[in-house]
Amino acid sequence: MTKETFPPILSFKDILHSDVLHHGLIKCRLVHMKDKSFVLPDVLLVNGPSQVFYSPKFFHPNLICWFGGDGSADFCRIQVEILGQVDLEIAFFKTGLVKRCADGSFIYNCAFRTVGTDILPSPQGEWRQTDNQFDLALYHHTTNVGAEGIGESGYLRSSTWNIQGTQELKNIAYGYFTCIPKIEHVMHLMEVAMAENGQALFLPTNAPNDALFAFTLDVYKRTSKDIEVPLLFWVDVELISPSHLWLHVPNHSATYYEIVLPKVFRVGVEPGHTLPINGTRIDMTPKDCRNFDYVIVGDGETREGLLAPYHEEETLQIAKIDDAPTGLEIIDRWHEKRNSYTFGDRDVEIAVLDRDNH
Repeated sequence: MTKETFPPILSFKDILHSDVLHHGLIKCRLVHMKDKSFVLPDVLLVNGPSQVFYSPKFFHPNLICWFGGDGSADFCRIQVEILGQVDLEIAFFKTGLVKRCADGSFIYNCAFRTVGTDILPSPQGEWRQTDNQFDLALYHHTTNVGAEGIGESGYLRSSTWNIQGTQELKNIAYGYFTCIPKIEHVMHLMEVAMAENGQALFLPTNAPNDALFAFTLDVYKRTSKDIEVPLLFWVDVELISPSHLWLHVPNHSATYYEIVLPKVFRVGVEPGHTLPINGTRIDMTPKDCRNFDYVIVGDGETREGLLAPYHEEETLQIAKIDDAPTGLEIIDRWHEKRNSYTFGDRDVEIAVLDRDNH
């Protein structure tokens, strides 16, 4: 007779090897490339004296432990560097699932610890929960004339311009938001894919830290004075499109991913559609949105890869977002698909350039 085995009894302290933990929620998704799968962290919502959120800037490949049984011990652990240059080690249990989102992501209760410091940096902003909805406080920057028009119309116009700001897309438009309260200088412009001289620089992963080795890219040319009016809105995290990535493989250290423009938040809609406003809230549901089932993962060592997230309509360097069946979440799905080829399971629609306007 086979002896019945049971999963171990684990706590966040066991997984994170620390007695000093912070708690909150993490929104993340499982994505597949041709040769790898990984968990992509979208946003970390922190519970505390005030409810604040952090945007990840870098993250390492994750660890998933699956013990079977009732699933109570199954967990995922991932290390990220948040904006503010602090490393966090985050863990969530399979049983901590809070919400399955319409965009293929999942929200879990989580715990995390800081690495190398006891101090959390300034957050990107505040969040709130209303019923089963999680909202971020984000800003839409515009001109005085634009702000007046938005107030009178009761909606934001979407834009068909791609994230580079130089070409228009045919099959999707976006409402653009950021966690930056006020665009005040050139660094702020760079963080929202703009520049006073209309150019951005990108340095390959293993290149010397010298502009001579950088690639240039045309971006939207603006000054901080052009967008001097910040409008604050509450935006449901389920409306926000996933960020694109770079994959870095340094010569003498561990592989890691970099999130492109972590201070930019885009809400996709059908071209020509608007984003209605109710008070200070973007009054939409996920059904009103237009999303693609992939993210770009550009090779950080090559010109093509570095520019891929900005040339989002002209690249095949993609990772497909997993479409877990109802009843499964990330850890279940990881175990179900282990040691199998997942990238070719389905086709995804790609952003298309509107060549009629070029």
